[in-house]
Amino acid sequence: MFKATILKIAAHIALLSSSIYASDLFHSSIPVIDMNLYESPSTKEEFIQKFADALHDIGFCAIVNTGMDHQVLNEAYDMSIQFFKSSLEKKLEIHDPKVNGQRGFIFSENAQGFKATDLKEFIHIGYESNLWPSWINIQTPFENLLQHLDIHSQKLQTALSLFMGQDENFLFEMTKKGDSVLRALYYPQTSIKDRIWAAEHTDIDLFTILPMATEEGLQVLYNGQWLDVQVPENCFIINCGDMLENMSNGYFKSSVHRVISKGNNKERFSIVYFVHPRDEDQLDPLSYCVEMTGGVARFPTANRLEMLAHRLVEIGMASEELKHYDARSGYMDRIADLVNNENAAPAVTKTYNIWKSSQR
Repeated sequence: MFKATILKIAAHIALLSSSIYASDLFHSSIPVIDMNLYESPSTKEEFIQKFADALHDIGFCAIVNTGMDHQVLNEAYDMSIQFFKSSLEKKLEIHDPKVNGQRGFIFSENAQGFKATDLKEFIHIGYESNLWPSWINIQTPFENLLQHLDIHSQKLQTALSLFMGQDENFLFEMTKKGDSVLRALYYPQTSIKDRIWAAEHTDIDLFTILPMATEEGLQVLYNGQWLDVQVPENCFIINCGDMLENMSNGYFKSSVHRVISKGNNKERFSIVYFVHPRDEDQLDPLSYCVEMTGGVARFPTANRLEMLAHRLVEIGMASEELKHYDARSGYMDRIADLVNNENAAPAVTKTYNIWKSSQR
């Protein structure tokens, strides 16, 4: 069973010729940008502009010609599938409720503003403080993939930093010792069409890299309609997160997205990389971006820990200690000030309204 699944994954990520991307043989539902534009000095600015335009308009894009090492990705998927198809007793060896869902095995979570939990399981791996099972070696392939995706993310961080009027190392100085997280996910099979695997949500990070998934189901909310994310197979899907939206004063769009089943009794595996700064890094709206978006700050001043802690409280993954930190951080006071002064962006107002409802 594992071998058949891995063969299917290999087929999914087989290289396509670059000429296909420029033709009408494949129609992508989100912008597709060629990484080769970044690599050439004469077209680097073109890549930066296209990347920024995509995150501004829809918050999603696909990056082709990434140079991804497919063996590294395949090995991580192989171990991921074996882990999730094992017994609950084995998986619970790396479940620790005291770590706020930031490491090890997690049963599920609920999306911001939702009480029902998603239909999924996942594991979190970072650069330190990881929880590894004794019965299977997932450490080597996941650490290899983490490092591989981190190298690719640095180029995207440079592009974003330059577009926001900063030094090219601006974001990398935050993330090189940050708490970026690799998440491997399992969505169980279901015969119910449009069954929600993961309810609509935004990501709380700077941006997310999705190298691939074994089945369809990812959708993004665009102009009030759910759009199936269809992309070339040899690509990364990139989506903007809340922290980057906050820093850009809303210029970059942290798009609402979800994962639904096609109702064909197929299970789904995916691995995503959440790019995070350090806890103490300030994510305030940058003055350059405030001027670019009308001259008024519409997002709060906040550091990474304040934003993350509040989201973990919202989705039911926070420990009592983290709940106390969130309550006294002042983050919601700053959001309330923006709302009361009628300066808050819609995403900020949404956070405020969810918080107010929880206080009743």
